[in-house]
Amino acid sequence: MKRLFLLMVSLCFGITMYAQNTQTDAERERENKMLEAFLPILDARRNEFVGQPAKKLFDVIRGSAFKIRNIGTESTSPWAEYKGKTYVYGLSLFNKPVQQAMKDKEVYIIRIILDVRWESSAFWDAASHAGPAWMEAIVRKCLDVKVLDVSWEHFYIPERTTSSEK
Repeated sequence: MKRLFLLMVSLCFGITMYAQNTQTDAERERENKMLEAFLPILDARRNEFVGQPAKKLFDVIRGSAFKIRNIGTESTSPWAEYKGKTYVYGLSLFNKPVQQAMKDKEVYIIRIILDVRWESSAFWDAASHAGPAWMEAIVRKCLDVKVLDVSWEHFYIPERTTSSEK
């Protein structure tokens, strides 16, 4: 009886946690409308951030409807660099994790070009040592670096078809 009770409690708890982490269509639509209102304002304020430390930009982003749920880097090409190295010179902030973006077939991206040139593998090694807080470690690393440019994009992910489906 105890086991059955514990099983039921853990099942209810698991369903509750899953439900809290899943957005409904209405919530997703509301978030998209808030982003569509915020991002043009970010564009209009672009000159406020260029030449300033990235902290100012991150403060505005964190206070907005844009929630950073994934981070990527803007990097040079190994084909264009000496000895095939790559260098990080900016960040791409995504409002959805990869799996959710693929499911929704869309994602908003804020691209920040920074006045920096970090060797890519050292950059990611340092971020990986932060464990689950790797995104926050990346943001902290960039706070004092000057912003050279900031832009945004509403990216639609195209349907993938295999050669057998064509």
